[in-house]
Amino acid sequence: MVTRRQVILGSAAAMAGARVLGSEPPSALRIGFDHPFAPFGFVEDGRPKGMLIELVAAVLERVGRPYEFVPLSLEQSERALVERRVDALAWKGVSIERRKVMDFSSPLAVTGGAAFTRPGLASSTDLNDFAGLTVVTPRSGPLYAQIAREFPKVKLRDGVNYEASFEALLAGQADVAALNLQVGLLLAKRKFPGKFGLPTAPYVPVPLAFAVPKGASQELLRGFDAHLAALKAEGAAERIAEKWLGG
Repeated sequence: MVTRRQVILGSAAAMAGARVLGSEPPSALRIGFDHPFAPFGFVEDGRPKGMLIELVAAVLERVGRPYEFVPLSLEQSERALVERRVDALAWKGVSIERRKVMDFSSPLAVTGGAAFTRPGLASSTDLNDFAGLTVVTPRSGPLYAQIAREFPKVKLRDGVNYEASFEALLAGQADVAALNLQVGLLLAKRKFPGKFGLPTAPYVPVPLAFAVPKGASQELLRGFDAHLAALKAEGAAERIAEKWLGG
């Protein structure tokens, strides 16, 4: 059984040769990530895996910092960063609200919020089509505040996490679950096959980016952006995405 304290260590091979005699090596960065959040990140056989786990690891290897990935629940991860229990988050959806407490890298990927519906209700790429209906999404995620601000005619409720949001649909407690498109589709097909109306496109784009506490680790963030840009230019980032998403 995987616990939240399990980690995976990453080491940059170039560090050993670059170390100055007598100097202390940099401490390992603690990189939190939302678990489970397949295909972007999850734990399998005790080891973190996934598209963004692999991409962030590739960037950090080039940055030259040792690191460890720390799996956290969706509702815990943001607080863990703000309270400095982790040094960074492997990814978070970029939002106006989160920019108040976090600084972000360039986007690792662009995904989107999508509408998963109860049986008998068709999905839509416009949440205004669900005016008067109950929409659930995790309050800790980037979609909650955006829905409250831009779609005031829906009845918004905290879905706590992705699985609980789907269970609310099954229990008749909600009509729509607003969730990340790729993550929601994967979870729905694996755990709730044929139970919901599935979206074919997002209703809003959401960039996912590496995150550090506001005003902290600016040198790390600059190095991260530089090496991420290089991986994108070389096509390595695209190959990682294709491996996990197909294409």
